[in-house]
Amino acid sequence: MVKRYAWSLVHAIIAYAYLLWVHRSYFDDDEVKGAVRKVADLLNELDRSKPSLGVIAWAYALAPALDYVYMRRLMEEKLGIDVVDKANEVLEELSRLRGLVQELMSDEEFMSYIESMYIKADEETVKEEILDTASLLKHELARYRLDNDELDKAEELFNEAAEERREIGAYEGYLTNRGWVLRVDAIKGSLVGDELVHGFRQLYEETFNEEHFKPTAWYLSTASARLSNYLVSLALINDVEEIRKMLEEHLWVLNADKQASVLTRLVLNALLGHRVKLSGKLEGRLSVNPEELINAFESNMHSEFLPALRVAFGMVRLEGGYEECKSIEDSMKRRDCRGAVLAAADDSDAIWWLRGKLINYFNEQILENERSGWLRGLGFDANALISEFGKLVYGLDGKSLVQLIAPEYSMARLALMLRALINGDGGLAKALALDGATYTYYGKLLRRLFLEAYRACCDLGNE
Repeated sequence: MVKRYAWSLVHAIIAYAYLLWVHRSYFDDDEVKGAVRKVADLLNELDRSKPSLGVIAWAYALAPALDYVYMRRLMEEKLGIDVVDKANEVLEELSRLRGLVQELMSDEEFMSYIESMYIKADEETVKEEILDTASLLKHELARYRLDNDELDKAEELFNEAAEERREIGAYEGYLTNRGWVLRVDAIKGSLVGDELVHGFRQLYEETFNEEHFKPTAWYLSTASARLSNYLVSLALINDVEEIRKMLEEHLWVLNADKQASVLTRLVLNALLGHRVKLSGKLEGRLSVNPEELINAFESNMHSEFLPALRVAFGMVRLEGGYEECKSIEDSMKRRDCRGAVLAAADDSDAIWWLRGKLINYFNEQILENERSGWLRGLGFDANALISEFGKLVYGLDGKSLVQLIAPEYSMARLALMLRALINGDGGLAKALALDGATYTYYGKLLRRLFLEAYRACCDLGNE
C-alpha cells in the first residue's frame, strides 16, 4: 500500500537520514546498521519505480554518509557504491532535473512529494526544492573534501552551495557556506592581511543587515559564527578598538553559541594578550573560566575524564570527583575515571599509570598513520614524534595529563590548547597539538593543522 505512494518513501528516507546525521550519538552500531539497511531497501525501490524522486532521496541519504566514516562504509557495502562518486552522480542528476521542471510538473508522484511540503506547488517551488536539495548535498560533499585536505574542490563546492542558498532565499545557509569559503581561503593563503579582514567584514555586515537579521535560534547561531570569524581577523591585525566596539554592541549574539563564544574569546586572548595590554571591560569580556569551558565542550570530551578535569581545574575536590565516577555504569570507564581523578590530585602512582596509557595509545595511533605514508608525505618521522611525545608527557604534572587525555573532538582540544597557551603552559599546548595529529577520525586537514601547530608551538607571533 505504501509503495503506491512513492513520495512517502522519500520522507521515510529523510527521517532515517536526519536521525543518523544529527542524532548519531544516540544509536549503537547495530541500530545504525539496521537503519542503513532500511534506507538501502527504500532507495532500491525508488530507483526501480520513480527515478526522479529517487534522486531527491539519494541526496538526503548520502549526506550523513559523507559526514561519518562508519556510515559511509555501511552504505558502500550494502549498496555496492562509492559514496563520493555517487554524490557527484546525484549532483549531475539534480542539475539535469533543473532543466526539466515543466516535465516534472506532470509527474504525479513527484508533485505529490512537492505538495506534501509546500502550500503552493508551482514551477518556482519545484525549482526551489531541487536547488535546496542540491545545495545541501554540495555542502556535505564540500565538508568531505575539506576534511580530506582537498581545498580547491571544497572551496568550489562551498561557493556553489552559497549561491544556490542565496537564490532560494535561504540566507542562513548562504552565510554559512560563504563563511566556509573564507575559512578555506585563510587556510590556503595567509592569515594576516587586509584582504582577509575585508572578506570577513563584508560577511559580518551582510549577517547583521537589518533586512535579513532574525532573532531565531538558527540565525543567531549563524551570526555568532560570522561575528567570531570577523573578530579573529581583527585580532590578527591588532585592531583592538574595533574588537572592543564589536563586543560592546554584539556580545549577546556571540554568546548565542556557547562553543563559538568560548573559542573566540580564547583565541582573542591568545592573539592579543602578548601584543597589547588588555585592561578594563575588554579583559573582563574576553576571560573564560574553567566552568564555562567545560559547559561548552563537555559533549566533545570523554565523559569518564570529565570528573578529573573538574578536579584539575579546582572546581571540585578529590572526593567530589570520586563521587562523580560512581555514577558511571561501564566498569572499565569507572576505573579510568577514578585513576584520572587521583592523577589530577597529584597521586604519583596514578600519574605513572596515566602517562603510560597516553604514551601507549599515541604510539599505536602514530604507527597507524605511518603505515599509510601520510606522515612521511608531510616531512615527519614517526619514531622522532614518538620520542618527542614521551618527553612532553614526562614533563607534565597530573593536572596537565588529565587535560591531555580528556578531549575527544577537535574543538575541545583546541580550547584546551588555547587555555594552555594563555597560561604560559607551552608543554601542554604542544602535547595537545601533537596528540591531535594522530586521531585518524579527525580527517587529513585537521591532523595536518595540528601538526603545523605542534611544529610552530609556542610562538604566538607565528600565524
